[in-house]
Amino acid sequence: MEHLTAVFPVLFGNHNYEPGDELPVYDTGSVREWINNGTAIWEEDNVTEKCTVKARMAAAMPGITGDAYPSAGTGQDLVGKLPSRKTRGAQTEPSKGRRKSSA
Repeated sequence: MEHLTAVFPVLFGNHNYEPGDELPVYDTGSVREWINNGTAIWEEDNVTEKCTVKARMAAAMPGITGDAYPSAGTGQDLVGKLPSRKTRGAQTEPSKGRRKSSA
């Protein structure tokens, strides 16, 4: 069975239909205009299959050894995300903000 599916957001009958929602078909004038404007399309029930997207990491895992420039020494070069400050022995930086006066 065919149904009318919104391609763009549609406000009809005090209801906002999002893309992918099924639109009402009782008003033939509105249906004709939606199809002519490309706002809605007729779809079969078995055509709407969802496509899933699999996420991939954007950077290498932390702690993987590799070559870095400038080098920190043998066995200390890491590729990818930085380990925590505590793990890599980094010193904390002093606050750069202005101190409040007590007066």
